[in-house]
Amino acid sequence: MEIRVLGCFGGELPGYPLCSFAIDRELLLDAGAVTSVLPFSAQRRIANILVSHTHLDHIKDLPFLAANLIGEKIRRPVNIISTRPIIEGIQRHLFNDALWPDFTALPSVDSPVIKLISVEPGVDFAVDDFTVRAIPVNHAVPAVGYVVRRGRSAILYAGDTGPTERIWEQASGLEDLKAVIVEVSFPDRLRAAATDSGHMTPRALKRELKKLHRRDIPILLAHMKPQYLKILRTEIRELGLSRLSFLRPGQRYRF
Repeated sequence: MEIRVLGCFGGELPGYPLCSFAIDRELLLDAGAVTSVLPFSAQRRIANILVSHTHLDHIKDLPFLAANLIGEKIRRPVNIISTRPIIEGIQRHLFNDALWPDFTALPSVDSPVIKLISVEPGVDFAVDDFTVRAIPVNHAVPAVGYVVRRGRSAILYAGDTGPTERIWEQASGLEDLKAVIVEVSFPDRLRAAATDSGHMTPRALKRELKKLHRRDIPILLAHMKPQYLKILRTEIRELGLSRLSFLRPGQRYRF
């Protein structure tokens, strides 16, 4: 399983694209940086997008991807997949013919560009050759992380979350878990803002990782606010946890 980092930041500045990760080219985790990063030929290959929640930095490029694909001979609609509250939010607030055209019915109801699919949290489901599980996390709006498995490898994408429980409980029991992607958004001095908005600081992350009963896998850090990146690097280094590393756009990992 190959993961390509399209974007990994929790705020957008030039050179700091928002969160989106491509797995084996056809499956995306979130869509903050898709059309702004991928050439059109790569956009046409996208088949499925797992969305963690409805905040704009995680769905920003969904409407532009849909608009780019209209009129193209795509083999099937692009599936946008998440739990019911998140899917309903995308339909109600994004593809609603007011903010953006409803591409779930364009160019026709029978042959749309995109398809919105709801899944049950905590239940494994198939996405082509992948097995996926959505796990609720603690954020300001309904949000999930994902376990994504292909073959003998699984990765955990925690999405946006503050201190939480269920995702660590389930991840601790995964013998084939190869890596964790987890957020660290704010420096420790802004812990009140992080708590109120459902995000992590370095110290909060250190406490969370004690809930993961695996000490042998890399922890890949995402969703950094770019204006705080320098201090976040310092505070993470001071934690003394060698397996933590910051993601960078363009990186590729194989698990």
